[in-house]
Formats: sequence, structure tokens, C-alpha cells
Amino acid sequence: MDYRDLLLYKRASEVVKEPNTVIKAWPKSMQSQEISRQLFRAATSIGANIAEGHGRHKGQEYIHFLTIAQGSANEVDHWLNTALDCGIASITDLQDLIRLNNETRKMLTSAINTLQKKRDDKVIREGSSPYSPVPYSLGDPEEDL
Repeated sequence: MDYRDLLLYKRASEVVKEPNTVIKAWPKSMQSQEISRQLFRAATSIGANIAEGHGRHKGQEYIHFLTIAQGSANEVDHWLNTALDCGIASITDLQDLIRLNNETRKMLTSAINTLQKKRDDKVIREGSSPYSPVPYSLGDPEEDL
């Protein structure tokens, strides 16, 4: 399966498209330009890490890249809150982007948990035998009881 077919990647792509539209309406101040650069960079990083991790196919490396993507989604959340705090955008302006980003974060968490569970289920562990105060038979099995 190509990474572009993953629902998770498609959702991450929406997180990139939405700020592009929202940012264009922001005032041309130093703060808004810096926040918009950081927001766009973090948003593009989500999809980039999903794509790179998917290229690793499975295992710990894939989980690692999904975790980085999750960090980028958290960073998007930070920059959206910063835009609100600085009065650059209103909650109404950002509500669709916040919703998309929250969905993406949930999907990343679910994907990471699923992959970790699959990985943990494949670990073969030798079962432990119960502790016995007398580990070896000393003679007649009837006498050992």
C-alpha cells in the first residue's frame, strides 16, 4: 500500500491545506508572519513523517516516525493557541483546523498503539516455571512429596 492511500496521511494533508487558507487572511505583522511560518512547517512535518515512517514498513522505526508526526501535530496545536493568544485569529477562524488537527492526533495515537500492540504480541517469551523449594528429585518421587 502506498502511504498516500492511508487515511491518516490524507487527514494530515488536510491539516496542511487548511492553514494555507487561514493564514492568507492574517494581518501582515511580524508576529503573524512568524506564527504562520512555524504553523505551516509543523503541519507539513506531520505528513512527511508519516510518509517516511511508512517507507520503513513496520517495526520500531515506523512507530518512531509516527511519534515524531504526533509531536508535530502537538506543535500545530501550540501555534494555533499562540495565534489565538496574540489576537491574530479568532476561534471561529481556526475551529475547522483545530478539529482536523485533533482528529489527526487521535489517529496517530491509535496507529502508534496498534503498532506497539502488534509488536508486543510478536515477542516470544519463554514461560517461567513455578518456583519449587526442591528443584531436583532426591530419589523416590513418592518420598519427595
